[in-house]
Amino acid sequence: MKYDLIIKEPVNTEITEAYNYYEDKQEKLGHALLDALEEALQELKSNPLGYQIKYNVYRTKLVRPFPYILIYEIKGKEIIVYQLINAKKAPIKRFKK
Repeated sequence: MKYDLIIKEPVNTEITEAYNYYEDKQEKLGHALLDALEEALQELKSNPLGYQIKYNVYRTKLVRPFPYILIYEIKGKEIIVYQLINAKKAPIKRFKK
């Protein structure tokens, strides 16, 4: 089954913040994060059911090698990404829609 990937607006803000953080740490590290994020999203789109349900209907996908987690839900033919969180900085933030 082909799925449509929907990324909610807060995720774009979280991506920008993460990118800026890593670019401040080291030049081109932010680009490496974006590449890892793109790869994670492609994996998610090709196999969304391959990741475990962690809370109620929400699934998680790691963005390796960075400590980020995508939180998403599958609704029909849509993959809805609600959050990108830093697992080291904000573990309490998980699963807040």
